Amino acid sequence: MLGGAVVVGALSFLGGLLALLTLTDLSEEPRRKLFEINAAVGAAAVLLSLGGTLAYQAASSLGGVSSSALRFPNWRYIVPAFIFAFPLVIWIGQHQVDNPEVLPWLFPFTNLLIVSVPSVSIALVVTRRYVAFNEWAWPFSWREWTSSVIYGAIGATTVAGAINTLYVVLAGAILVNTVGGGDWSDGLAEALTELPRAWGIAFDISVLSVVAPINEEFWKGMLVGFFFFRRGGPARCFVWGVLAGAGFNIFETFGNSINIINPEQVTQQQLSEDWWKFAAARAGTGAVHSSATGLAALGFYGLFRSQPKYLLGYPAGVLIHGSWNFLNYTLAGDAFLSQSGPDSDLLDVLSVSALFALFFACLAILWETPRRIRDGAPAPVYRMLRMVPARHSEPAVPLAEAPART
Repeated sequence: MLGGAVVVGALSFLGGLLALLTLTDLSEEPRRKLFEINAAVGAAAVLLSLGGTLAYQAASSLGGVSSSALRFPNWRYIVPAFIFAFPLVIWIGQHQVDNPEVLPWLFPFTNLLIVSVPSVSIALVVTRRYVAFNEWAWPFSWREWTSSVIYGAIGATTVAGAINTLYVVLAGAILVNTVGGGDWSDGLAEALTELPRAWGIAFDISVLSVVAPINEEFWKGMLVGFFFFRRGGPARCFVWGVLAGAGFNIFETFGNSINIINPEQVTQQQLSEDWWKFAAARAGTGAVHSSATGLAALGFYGLFRSQPKYLLGYPAGVLIHGSWNFLNYTLAGDAFLSQSGPDSDLLDVLSVSALFALFFACLAILWETPRRIRDGAPAPVYRMLRMVPARHSEPAVPLAEAPART
């Protein structure tokens, strides 16, 4: 597995270098140039950083090199900084997309802040609270923390994205051939828009609220299986899931952020109206992906450790993810896949209200779970060294007084 991680990291790193080559032939039209710079520089930054880190950590592990403990800032500093910085970055980004001829080379970095700040803030706060409420937990290493995030960003997105695409193509093709008249003259995307409305809505919902959540939460939560050798408790597995969900959201948001400024897909008016909405909404998806995958990871912990009370975590994570997608569909269903979804002002108001409610519920899950669900025992390494505190099943024994083991 480590060898595969080295390969994946190296390929991602090379992909980042190749992305930089596209900067040699930029358009002269300002909007098109902004899009090309953002796509190339953003892709290079994401792939070089994630791929390079993954390759380095995997290679270091193969070589038996230890990883240092990661020090986390206090959440009391993270949350105010996020509340102040994120709206400011949105304002700067909106100004840049409204004026693409002004400092186009700065926009990729503004965009990367929009992409990463919500998810990284959530990951740091949840990890910090886990450490605060599990004082005998083994410290998080740089390798463990970054590997969790990168797995969600590169590993889970790759596998889940391939399965989602396969379902869309196969199920869409079957529907087009059976109930859509079999007209393929303009390709599958256009053929889906010609489906009878009821079939189109059913297809859209099956993709967004059934297949995608089940598939994505499975592969993100499966990090618990890949980290099985670490023997994490329920609280730590929840944090692993949160980190994988945060990484997944970073990569997914980056892909969407490229399309949102594509001049071939949106007009300047649409861009001016929609970009800030898109940027703000990604804070919501950061909370949803992180909380849903944290719960899904608890479900996998219950499965692997024969703890039935945690098994409901996986369906709970799928339900959160599927509900978020469904509410987005009721909000803008005419923009998804078959474009058969409803378009109603009343439904828009109800959808936005429900999205806010779900967002705050996800924040509550992220905030409270590290306090309410704990590992319940010191890390195995402390037991091995007979350094278990007195309030647990074994008395605390200083390392110097521990009997020698043969």
